[in-house]
Amino acid sequence: MALMKRSSNRPRPDAAALRTPPVARIRGNRPGIGWGLVLLLFACAAVPAAAKRTTVQQLESLVASVHGRPDAEVADKLVELELTERLSSARMASLDSAMPGPMARGALMALADSSAFLRPPADEIADSAPPDPATQRQLLELTADYASQTLAKMPNFFATRETTLFMDKPAGPGVIATAVAQSLEFVRKVNVTVLYRDGKQVEQTPDKQGIESQPMETGLVTSGEFGPILGTLLSDAREGTLTWGYWERRSGTNLAVFRYSVPKSKSHYEAKFCCVLINSGLIIYQRITGYHGEIVVDTETGTILRLTMQADLKPSYPMARADLMVEYGLVEIGGKTYNCPVKSVAITRGYEPVPATVLGLPTDIGSLGANQDSTDRPEILQTMLNHVVFRQYHLFRSESRILTDEEAAPASGPPAVAPPTSPNR
Repeated sequence: MALMKRSSNRPRPDAAALRTPPVARIRGNRPGIGWGLVLLLFACAAVPAAAKRTTVQQLESLVASVHGRPDAEVADKLVELELTERLSSARMASLDSAMPGPMARGALMALADSSAFLRPPADEIADSAPPDPATQRQLLELTADYASQTLAKMPNFFATRETTLFMDKPAGPGVIATAVAQSLEFVRKVNVTVLYRDGKQVEQTPDKQGIESQPMETGLVTSGEFGPILGTLLSDAREGTLTWGYWERRSGTNLAVFRYSVPKSKSHYEAKFCCVLINSGLIIYQRITGYHGEIVVDTETGTILRLTMQADLKPSYPMARADLMVEYGLVEIGGKTYNCPVKSVAITRGYEPVPATVLGLPTDIGSLGANQDSTDRPEILQTMLNHVVFRQYHLFRSESRILTDEEAAPASGPPAVAPPTSPNR
C-alpha cells in the first residue's frame, strides 16, 4: 500500500508549509492535469468541525452518561473527541469494559492511543519533591544495570504480536480527506508470531521459517522491544541530555519519570517506515534521526515500565512524525516471571499521493504512462496508528533424545525422518 512518497525531483516543504493547515497543503505542479481544480476541491470540500478537546475526567463522565446507548451512537461521540491528557492503561481498561460494542471499543482505542505521548492528568502526578542529584544518579545506575542484565536473563520464547491499524478516513471521489479534519478509522488487524532466540528478535513467516525482524504491518517498523531497545536508548541518552521529569502515581506507588533528548550526531535510532512509493515501487523508508522522550522507572528495582521515543525528523519530508511508546509488565514464561512488552503504540505521519480517483487517473499505479508519472502527483499528509498487544508468551524448547546402538541401527525399509524441532509451552 502506498502511504507516502518521496520524489528526488521535487523540493521538500519548508517549516512554514508544514504549519499550514492540511486543507491547503498540496504538492505537485504538473501542467495538464488541472491542479487548480484540485485546489478548488480542497477549498470547497466540507471540512468537519475541529475535535472537541477533552480531559480524561470529562471522558469518563461522558462514558458514564451514554451507558446503555447503541454502539454506533457511542462511537460517533468518541470520534469527535481529542484528549488533552494521557489515558492510562488502567483507566482505559475500565472505560473499555463499559463500551457497548466493537465500534465504540475501536473508537476508544484510537482515542486513547492518540494520547499516548501526552502528560498524564494531575491526579496521576505526585506532588512529592524530586530526588536530589545523587539519588537520581543512583536510580539511573540501577536502571542501567537492569537493562544490561535483561537480555542475559531472558529465555528463548515466542509470543503473538497482535497489531490493529488505524488510518485517516480514506478520501472518496471528489473529496480529499485531511489528517487533521478526519478521525482515525480501523483498517485491519494483523497477527504475527514473534520469536526471541539467543538475544535476537525473529518473526515467523507464513511458511514457518524465521527471518530477521521485518514487520509485515504498515506504519512505523519496530523491533527490539524485548530488550535491545532498552540498552540503545540508555546508551544514547547518556551521550545526550537526561533530566528529571516528575513522579507518576500508579496503584499507590510513585514511579520516577526521566526525560531525555538525543541529537542526531549521537543517535543510534533508525526510524523505518513501511512503505514509501518511489518510481511505482514500494520500499521501506529509513534514516538515522535524533529523538527524545520519557523513561518511567520502578525506583525499587530500576525496571523500565514505560518508554517513549519521538523522532526529531529534520527535514520532515517524506516523514513528518514517527513516535513509539512501549509498556512493559510482568509475564509468566515457563513458570518464571519476566518483565516483557505487553503493549506498544506507534504513530506515524507522512506524505501520500492524492488518490487517483480524485484526480481522474487510473487506479492501477502500474498502468500510469509516461505522461502520468506517479512522481508528479500531488500529495497530502496521511496519519497511521498501530496499536500492538503482545500475548501468549511461551518457552521455545527443542526436543531431543539419546539413542542406544541398537536404536540407532538402520532398519529395513525407507530411512526414518527425524521429528522437527517444535515450540512447547
